[in-house]
Amino acid sequence: MNTSPTSNGAEAVRPARGRAVLLHLSLVAFALALVAQAVRVQLVQGAEWARLAERQHLQADTLLAPRGTIEDDRGEVLAMSREVLRIEIAPNQVRPPTKERNDRDSLARELAALGVSRSVIRRALDSTRTYVKVPGEYLPNEVKRLRAIRGVRAEWAMQRVPGGTPGLRGVVGAVSSEGEALSGLERALDTLLRGTDGERLGVRDRRGRAPWDSPVGRRIDPRAGHTVRLTINQRLQEILERELLDAVARTGSSGGDLVVLDPNDGAILAMAGVRAGAVSRSVTPLTEPYEPGSVLKPLFVAYLLDQGRTTADELINTGGGRLALPGRTITDEHKADAMSVFDIVRWSSNVGTVRLVTERMQPDEEYQLLRDYGFGTATALPYPSEARGRLRPPVSSSGRAQWTRESPASIAIGYEFTATPVQLALAYAAIANGGELLEPALVRDVRTPDGAVVYRHQRRVLRRVATEGSTAEVRAMLKAVVDSGTGRAAGLTAFEVGGKSGTARLADGSGGYKDKAYNATFAGMFPMSAPQMVVVARLIEPKGQIFGGLVAGPLVRQVLLGALAARDAALDRRILERVARDVPLADDEDTAARALSSERRLAAGTLEDSGDVEPQAAAPAPREAMPAPARVLVSLPWAASDTARGGRELRTVPSVRGLSVREAVRTLHAAGFHVKLQPNGVAGRTRPSAGATAREGAIITLERGT
Repeated sequence: MNTSPTSNGAEAVRPARGRAVLLHLSLVAFALALVAQAVRVQLVQGAEWARLAERQHLQADTLLAPRGTIEDDRGEVLAMSREVLRIEIAPNQVRPPTKERNDRDSLARELAALGVSRSVIRRALDSTRTYVKVPGEYLPNEVKRLRAIRGVRAEWAMQRVPGGTPGLRGVVGAVSSEGEALSGLERALDTLLRGTDGERLGVRDRRGRAPWDSPVGRRIDPRAGHTVRLTINQRLQEILERELLDAVARTGSSGGDLVVLDPNDGAILAMAGVRAGAVSRSVTPLTEPYEPGSVLKPLFVAYLLDQGRTTADELINTGGGRLALPGRTITDEHKADAMSVFDIVRWSSNVGTVRLVTERMQPDEEYQLLRDYGFGTATALPYPSEARGRLRPPVSSSGRAQWTRESPASIAIGYEFTATPVQLALAYAAIANGGELLEPALVRDVRTPDGAVVYRHQRRVLRRVATEGSTAEVRAMLKAVVDSGTGRAAGLTAFEVGGKSGTARLADGSGGYKDKAYNATFAGMFPMSAPQMVVVARLIEPKGQIFGGLVAGPLVRQVLLGALAARDAALDRRILERVARDVPLADDEDTAARALSSERRLAAGTLEDSGDVEPQAAAPAPREAMPAPARVLVSLPWAASDTARGGRELRTVPSVRGLSVREAVRTLHAAGFHVKLQPNGVAGRTRPSAGATAREGAIITLERGT
């Protein structure tokens, strides 16, 4: 340290140069740090600090976007979203009672009106509590007075409101209370149905409240999800669920499945499953494959016809209904020494089918044919848990044999592989439309909130599986099955129906079969000259009668009767009017009633000579003297010349013989008439009688019987 004398003789202390430099450098560094921090805060982090400052005096709320609506094919709503409120209460903030008002009493009264439990009301009135959540969601008008009470807070939420039948709700699926898609089409189409949330921003006042009409605030409106219209017809769906429940109860079955499909464009018109006496929510026609049995036989016959390896009139040795194979014996219910290929299908001959397939097709051909029809692979419908079924190739990719020597025969008659009812319906649709396997559809179209169509289902051919010639021959065989073969119980009087029955043992899940338990199946198409519907019916473990034609055939018939009786069940009635058979009306109604008894017994499954068990000789189906309920054409188009003066149409009174009173009333209402019930008389007789014309809205007297 340097010193120097001062004027008074004292020595002054001078700082060292190094220490002075260090001090100045420290001051410069500090100044630079301040500048750097200022740059970082104002330039680098400026936007973030501005947002934080804005949050101090602005309040943002999320505006929830409603999910898109799901509709049936006629535009009826099956699922929609609506805004609701969830209620929270701060009991310690509720005003204490005064002479002018008692908020506690008002709070208790309003909660009770909402159906809130007494325990929740007690907690909401406990002033020592700071928070109570009221269970449930409520519409705004339901809680308007409740929200006016201090201490009550309401939070907006979006509620999904399901509609339709129980089976349809299974197809549509479910959404959680938080808006998360859980199952069904809701989950599969979530990206289309889920909308885009909006935002509402307001300036807080000195009390922390945010008036939303503040000019400083802003609003971004939410955008709803797309609207999805399905191919499902809700009227037809109701018919399926009702008839399936009735059939399960009538036959003592443990369950069943039904599918109705349009063979012209692949649209699924309705599908339902019943388990444990109730309509299933798991869409079992898509999720539960099974061994279908003899319904596969027409597919193999069509292939052999196309390959020129057989003809419809070729006689096949059926060995008196018995064929011994290594390790097993194949038998027939209808026994004959020889049958034509036509009769092999009509009488569902196991022996004839096995001999045709195993002697004229290679195992690889069998496998490839079933793969071509779509078995063993998913149909690609937008349903999350669709089953593929099981179809193993004869030899695995590693070269290991997967078929035994019995497999070709077993697969020919519908065993050793599994398929869903929907897959069977698609295969029969190919037979109905001339040999084209179609892509199935559950979605008819998708529209934006503005109404613009972004997707519309169009007919899409996956592949050709048979020629028009072979399918025409097979359709003739299927028509004979119903006219005079194993499926007579599925027949109608006024229209031609075709189909094939199947009766297969029920697997027990461990590689074997349950004792005396069967799957009864019938796959039908209607009407045969211009098919509009393919119907596949399956009943599980029926009691008593077990054969598909006898058990599932009447179920198909009842579905067709219901579709004909309904005003709106996805049928082109102009085509039906053109193809309806001309059945003469009987003069004597009592004679007509006796003539109809055989058809009613077929529908009930009590005719001994119908179904898979047949008499030894093939007799032509009897012709009834007048139309049965199948003759009902309830809303055919009328020309202008048919309109009576006064603005009311003249309509034909449909026959309701053989229907229950409830079904008869529904049929007459659907035809445009009012109904007056008469307790006595002949059950099902009407005045005016069936076939007569009456003005729309006229009163028809229906006799209930004694």
